[in-house]
Amino acid sequence: MHPETMKHKASLWEGAFGTSRHITDVHWEGDITPQELTDVANQISQDWQTLDLELDPAHPQYGQTYRLHKNWPSADDEAIALQVLEAEDELEGHYVWVHCCKHVYDKAGELEDESGRAYRQVFNTIMFVVEFTSFDEIADQCDEHFGMGAWDEYELYLDDELPQPVATYD
Repeated sequence: MHPETMKHKASLWEGAFGTSRHITDVHWEGDITPQELTDVANQISQDWQTLDLELDPAHPQYGQTYRLHKNWPSADDEAIALQVLEAEDELEGHYVWVHCCKHVYDKAGELEDESGRAYRQVFNTIMFVVEFTSFDEIADQCDEHFGMGAWDEYELYLDDELPQPVATYD
């Protein structure tokens, strides 16, 4: 049997294979990477924790046990995510000034990024005020105002921390 016509199966489980609730089975033909299979499983259910793989009987490695376990965020990642949620809750509904900036890498730059490259910050005149809903929404607004991928970071200022603008940008 040709490898691309082999039919494989993965069972999605809420916990450990065979000892928890079976969610569903996924079938496919041909090769699939673990990341592609994980992406498919995530589309079906975010609740899965284990994927039990069963290869087609014609596959040379048929009978071997293959399992994928969902990578859970580390305690540090969870703490950061909680801080982000708390900050979003605190800022929600407040008007904030958004100031986007672009890093221009320059050996004579006065700042250094995480990888040690020298850069200088160029602050463009694009600054806008918006009612805060989420950090993702702010990033989308930066893309809209500044250009997709044309900015590196943004800073937020509460509306009452800055003077009234003399002009607005639309």
